[in-house]
Amino acid sequence: MTQSDLQQRGYEQLRAGNYEEARRLFREHEEHAGTAAGTRTQLRQAEARLAAGDLKDAAERFEQVMERNPCLADVYLGLARISLLTGQLDSARVHATAAMRLGPNLGLAWALLGLVHEAQGDEEMALDHLREAVALSPSVFLCQYNYGRLLAASGRPAEALAPLLQATELEPRNPDGFSALGIAYKQAGQYANALRALERATALAPRSVDAWATLADVRFAAGEYKPAREVLDQALAACGDHPALLEKALAAAMMLSDTPGAIAYVERELRLVPDHAQGWLNLAHLALQARDFEKSESAARELLRRDPKNWQAWFHLGNLFDAVPLEQDAEQAYREAIALAPSQWKPLANLAGLLLQMKARDKNAEALPLLEKALTLVPPGEWLVHYNLALAHTKLGHPERALELARRIQREAPPADPMVAQARKLESNLQEAAARRN
Repeated sequence: MTQSDLQQRGYEQLRAGNYEEARRLFREHEEHAGTAAGTRTQLRQAEARLAAGDLKDAAERFEQVMERNPCLADVYLGLARISLLTGQLDSARVHATAAMRLGPNLGLAWALLGLVHEAQGDEEMALDHLREAVALSPSVFLCQYNYGRLLAASGRPAEALAPLLQATELEPRNPDGFSALGIAYKQAGQYANALRALERATALAPRSVDAWATLADVRFAAGEYKPAREVLDQALAACGDHPALLEKALAAAMMLSDTPGAIAYVERELRLVPDHAQGWLNLAHLALQARDFEKSESAARELLRRDPKNWQAWFHLGNLFDAVPLEQDAEQAYREAIALAPSQWKPLANLAGLLLQMKARDKNAEALPLLEKALTLVPPGEWLVHYNLALAHTKLGHPERALELARRIQREAPPADPMVAQARKLESNLQEAAARRN
């Protein structure tokens, strides 16, 4: 397309960095060509398409406006936002920088550059840009919102409250501001304020999974498990079954000791995400608590069908068969778990415990090396293996070693640890037995 003299001169000034002169020349060109009104209309349409989420159409319209007049900062702001939404950080940086050069006092341009830095992991630079954005454009929602949101995300919730409150005043119908404000209040430990903000967010966006989930999190953090579950049931009614909501509802039901309710939630979750390994394990554990052995075994078997190398499924089957009890089946399941995960201490400890209960002397003797290996793997602060090893030495006729372990538990474990009382009782029994022998 042939360029007018005004356009050519405008591009020359633009390349030279003389933005005011370039802006004047392109404005004069549009007035002579009679395109100014059409450009404004096209720009409004592009912004409307962006607001509606039609990024492709919005980008095309912004680019058409840019061809007419490359000196409009709003064009570059729109393209920068689209680039951020599509993960094109280099393009976002270029467009935001162009907007800043054309409008150095535009806070939104600073904010968009801040978001580029955030996406690249440079939190401090992002906060610097967003702080400048708020100073330049205190009445722009995206500046206040993103500054407050990032302050909260960086562990500074008290500082985040002022910009987020300002954001909710600027756009009182925007649920994002209230969601971010609720999160900041929660982080600051102001649960009552957090609840009010998040209840507002769910009222404005009743199908927002994130808003409902965060509202439930606040109830949960305050130890209000029944209200948390009620919130989640409302969320599931409003949003439909969603894995994140069902997972939280499951946790609430478990805290309320409602095993049948927890089973119902996890079964709904597994219908949505049948490959969720933890979901099958949860169902297996919960069914075992409910003494529904058939469902418990079925859940573990289904997990093994989907993931034959899942040691936790075999470990659960070992616990299940031990509870029934089916000693041989439990032993086989524990051995399968150990073969798949030889560095996990729990299958070693549980197999050892099972072997100690058996009447065969060779089985009892095998428990000792299993427990000694488990002892090298057990995390600090876990004393069950030490106690079981003491029992094994007792049963195998090594009272001195058993007594040594029992005393170590009493000496080093926290007084409230249940193994301390068990170790004290074992020491007493060992001393009584020694007295009888003498």
